Amino acid sequence: MIGNKDDAKDSEAEYDEALDDVLTTLRREYEDELPTRFAELKEYVQKAKDGGEKQLEWLAQAHTIAHRLAGTAGSYGLAELSNAAGVFDAYCKHLLKNKAHSEESRDAAPSVTPLDWQEIEAMTNAIFESHPEKRYSPPS
Repeated sequence: MIGNKDDAKDSEAEYDEALDDVLTTLRREYEDELPTRFAELKEYVQKAKDGGEKQLEWLAQAHTIAHRLAGTAGSYGLAELSNAAGVFDAYCKHLLKNKAHSEESRDAAPSVTPLDWQEIEAMTNAIFESHPEKRYSPPS
């Protein structure tokens, strides 16, 4: 019986080690994709900031990216990134909801205000700076 318990412990240790290896690989792959996600976020924020008819559409795209980052980053143990993206997510969700409400009530749908852009820029920078390696540059 003792041999069976030792075998079970060895098997469990091997399983735990293999699981740790898989999780480490997944996190590394996720982190390798972050520059692409950050570049997309930067692109959509810049397009939205440039204005035009699609301003809210571009901002919605940035919101979607931030929403996904907020959820996935936490799953990979990147709490600071998850929190920063979550703040951006909540702000954009509120902003977009208010803009949609303005359009529905036939009020003149105001463009995103300079104060909104200051907040968006600060939140975007917080996302870029939240990764432990801080190897991602914020938008200029």
